[in-house]
Amino acid sequence: MRKGLLAALLLLSACQVLEGSGYRVTEVQFLFPEATERWTYFYGEPRVVELDGRPLRLEAPQGENLWAFPGALWVEGSPVLRATYPSRPPVAEAVRGVSGSLLQVRAQAPLLATWLYDGVGWVRLTGSLREGEERTLVQPANYQTPRLFPLTEEESAVVLREVLARRGGKPVVVFELREPPLPPLRLSPAPDAYRIARLQVQYGLRLEPVMPPAPIFRVLGQGTQAAYQEEAPLALLANDPTSFNRLWALAVGNQLPRPAAPAVDFRNRSVAAFFWGLKPTGGYGLKVVGVTYAGERARVVLSLGAPKPGAITTQALTSPYVVLELQKVRRVVFADTSGKVLAEARD
Repeated sequence: MRKGLLAALLLLSACQVLEGSGYRVTEVQFLFPEATERWTYFYGEPRVVELDGRPLRLEAPQGENLWAFPGALWVEGSPVLRATYPSRPPVAEAVRGVSGSLLQVRAQAPLLATWLYDGVGWVRLTGSLREGEERTLVQPANYQTPRLFPLTEEESAVVLREVLARRGGKPVVVFELREPPLPPLRLSPAPDAYRIARLQVQYGLRLEPVMPPAPIFRVLGQGTQAAYQEEAPLALLANDPTSFNRLWALAVGNQLPRPAAPAVDFRNRSVAAFFWGLKPTGGYGLKVVGVTYAGERARVVLSLGAPKPGAITTQALTSPYVVLELQKVRRVVFADTSGKVLAEARD
């Protein structure tokens, strides 16, 4: 009897856990210049929940409203639960260079992304930035509609409409913050899910002297007579002079006289090399198509060329290579134009 009762209680408890509280929360936390605002939306079936011991009546949607999220419940007759708090110091800033096309984004807290509305449309300025990081760039020209994390496209559209409604004709910068400035609401019962979008909004851009960004990459050396004598492709990454000297020697060691290694500032630059491997004849070569960056990772796309059948080539072994100066990275991936990874290296 006791075993049967215990089993029934365990089954009931498991069913309650699986059933959950029956509602979900999506929240947008805004750091506007004049105030901090919290917009809270509820999804699920109509019900009553408690906020700090105070009952909140969640009701079925009651028509069209500019502030309503599609499918969200209304709260006490309003499409959203809104709260306003004192303003907080900004944790990020974007400035425009006096030349007009240059922008600099500065992060005093970790960012997920940065967006600019220039009066015509939205452009993505940066992806993730670390605390204390700066990113200088030429303003992108490809307009796109932001999808703010972790919101849906429809939810993002409501948020961005409100942001633009307050701009007063000024450019707008939206920073997606990695950490929420406000703690979650104390709701009872706790929701099954609690999503938070964290946004700092900046209106207007100060003009400052901004130096052009460092080049995306610079070819330091390239040829077909590397000292590397293995057949398999090889990638190397150097973030200090000692590692760079070893890399450089492997690249140009067969050349007489050996070219001197160029100067590199390893405080903010890295050097990467790709060795295609030993080839049976001449006619093999490679070209850098482009370099992209994501955090501390660089991806280098190479166009690889081989001699055509019947072509007259040097009947001697060759070893094609390229040495690049990159922005500071901890990992580099070399791929061909089809996307196939050829080799990669880590610091």
